[in-house]
Amino acid sequence: MEDKHLLLMVFLGILALYLGNRIINGSGHSYRERIISLATPDQDLVSHSKEFNVPEVIKVTEDVYVAIGYALANSILLEGPTGLVVVDVTESTEAASKILAAFRNISDKPIQAIVYTHNHADHTIGASSFIEDPKNLPDIWAHKKMLPEMQRSFSTISGATYTRAMRQFGVLLPEAINAGIGLRLKYGASDGSLGVVVPNKVVSKAITDVTLAGIPVQIIHIPGETDDQIGVWIADRKIFLCADDIYRAFPNLYAIRGTPSRDLMQWVNSLDIMIELGPEYLIPSHTRPLQGKRYIRETLTAYRDAIQYVHDQTVRYINKGLTKEEIVELVKLPPHLAAHPYLREFYGTVAWSVKGVFTSYVGWFSGDAVELAPLTPKTKAEKMVRLIGVNKLMDAAKTAYKEKDYQWALELSSHVLHTNKDNTEARDIKIDSLSSLGAMQTSANGRNYYLTAAFEEASEINMKNQKNKLRIGAIKSVPVTPIIHALSVRFKPEDCSSMSEQLYFEFTDTNTHVVVTIRNSIAIVTDSPSSTYDVKVSLTETVFKEIISSRTRALTAYGGGELVVEGGLMKFRNIMGCFDSD
Repeated sequence: MEDKHLLLMVFLGILALYLGNRIINGSGHSYRERIISLATPDQDLVSHSKEFNVPEVIKVTEDVYVAIGYALANSILLEGPTGLVVVDVTESTEAASKILAAFRNISDKPIQAIVYTHNHADHTIGASSFIEDPKNLPDIWAHKKMLPEMQRSFSTISGATYTRAMRQFGVLLPEAINAGIGLRLKYGASDGSLGVVVPNKVVSKAITDVTLAGIPVQIIHIPGETDDQIGVWIADRKIFLCADDIYRAFPNLYAIRGTPSRDLMQWVNSLDIMIELGPEYLIPSHTRPLQGKRYIRETLTAYRDAIQYVHDQTVRYINKGLTKEEIVELVKLPPHLAAHPYLREFYGTVAWSVKGVFTSYVGWFSGDAVELAPLTPKTKAEKMVRLIGVNKLMDAAKTAYKEKDYQWALELSSHVLHTNKDNTEARDIKIDSLSSLGAMQTSANGRNYYLTAAFEEASEINMKNQKNKLRIGAIKSVPVTPIIHALSVRFKPEDCSSMSEQLYFEFTDTNTHVVVTIRNSIAIVTDSPSSTYDVKVSLTETVFKEIISSRTRALTAYGGGELVVEGGLMKFRNIMGCFDSD
């Protein structure tokens, strides 16, 4: 009998591995089915999908078109006397190829200019699909701040911000309702490669007069979601391309994927610029275009007033000494603004915005001394378990869940899992709490984040595999300089605190020179030739990318003469061992 019981346990163990630990609560349902069944979506959010759920090219007015529904972001076509202008290129080379095919049904004129309204991936990564002749690049316009912003983003793209972006946009969910400002983020290409092309024309002034494909336009600096954001004003036709300063949803004044807090009054000022221009056509880079001078003015006014309201009331309560959590409970949009069709919280939320404003003004510290040196989540959990006991914590978590106090159930079950990650009962409650919280969200961002976290907890989503795919794709796609600059935030002082070395990279195919100086437990990266170094490495950019994508490629490159090392191969290896490889 004992042997039969043992065999049964072994069989169940193998079955659990085969199913990916999907059996939950003895119900016979997979975690996947369980999460989906609990996550009944907000019906207003479901209806919001009609804004962009069909890929189409909308004719805004003569010679002006917008492609919507192909990807998260729109792509806008301007047909000029001598050629075409494409404003924003989406986040997907595959989606961009489909858009180009649709645009080619309108005109066969050459693409003479591409405009990146800002650095975000959903406006830049599809660019290569619009380059029909790689030997004859169109003018690619952007603000001068774009490249530093992209460099900053690249240094964290395979880390926290990538993980959080995948959660926010619900990229890995089996069923995602929408992404708030578009149907779904279609990041990169199927092989992970990115199609961003470096701008060759940059603007730096508040207003820049240029002619694109024979069209006189003004490129206007309108910082909002980003500091490098620009809009395109066609004055004689009263058409304004407003980038991401407005879309049919409450704005992401703070993005939970992880961004610096946005400057709300700077955003308000940009909206004031648009109101002053008085456009008769307004074309956002997300959601559908607007038409009619009065309607546009009223919509822009409501949008800017809502942003200022959140800013002013948050600052008011900061000055009264309240914490950000207390302010969140007090700051709600006035009913007439909350009900406005362009201010429904399908994307950003007032609560997240309040926290962003708080942090931008006074930082992480609320003023309560308790917060000066708070316990880590794991330490707090261990103390809670010692104080109360696992059984009482679990009883309280079950009660909280039954009473639909999902946040409290989530926190209590998380305490238990911090001390024992194999507690299946706590995991079940955590997964169910995350799923139920996701179902309560009007914001697509909030819903997607909660549900992705639930699938991760259930081992139904492996974020690490996705991150590695992106890392390889990004390495293939971007210039070598940003890759090496990212080494500074991958340095491991715990392994190399005493190292003092200078590593010099010479890329023979592009005449690019980069020096990595290690001292005082930091790595300093500079772009310049050097006559002094401890190790000099000469190779092509292609070989370098192959080496950092493969653990074995360095040896074959060295043996075949593609990699030349002065100062010793072992020293080079030891230096590179000071950096995270994943």
